[in-house]
Amino acid sequence: MSTGEKDMRAQMPLQSWLTSQIIMDIDTTLNINPNISLKEYIDGQKKKTNVWNENSDFPIYNIGYLFMMAYAFLVVPKESIEKYGLNVFSAKIEKYLDTMTIRTNRGQRNLGKIENIIRHIRNAISHANIDIVPEHNKLIFVDEYQDKTTFDGDMEINKFKAFLVEYYKTYYESYHQKFISK
Repeated sequence: MSTGEKDMRAQMPLQSWLTSQIIMDIDTTLNINPNISLKEYIDGQKKKTNVWNENSDFPIYNIGYLFMMAYAFLVVPKESIEKYGLNVFSAKIEKYLDTMTIRTNRGQRNLGKIENIIRHIRNAISHANIDIVPEHNKLIFVDEYQDKTTFDGDMEINKFKAFLVEYYKTYYESYHQKFISK
């Protein structure tokens, strides 16, 4: 199966799985040979597997990896953010979210503007309501509640990557301040 197939929904789990396998194998390889270079590793993999031979354009930082990050950074910590009152807002996060094209945005449970958008993106990710439009380099997020669209917006893939990094950094700093630095 080539990574160039049209159905990105099928590619996301495949790319996530491949990336996870590669990362685990790199870890194992480094334990055996701590001085191996990335080029030596990939050349060795080409001899024993067809992942890179059939998918020479397969990057480690791929769309599957991006959604692994999104799930880990947005979906998983939701409850701890609410339970412990962690601050996950910054001017940089707002700047990235302001680049979105938003067609529908229904407010939820007295959430502020930015928190509301993040919640909708989180819901779209957790319910797999994401479309990837590679020819326009963008992601479309749709959140639905009781068969009604509550959010419909899109964002450039690189801006989404930058948003995730900033969001996680802000989350980690808030968590560290609340629990570790005391």
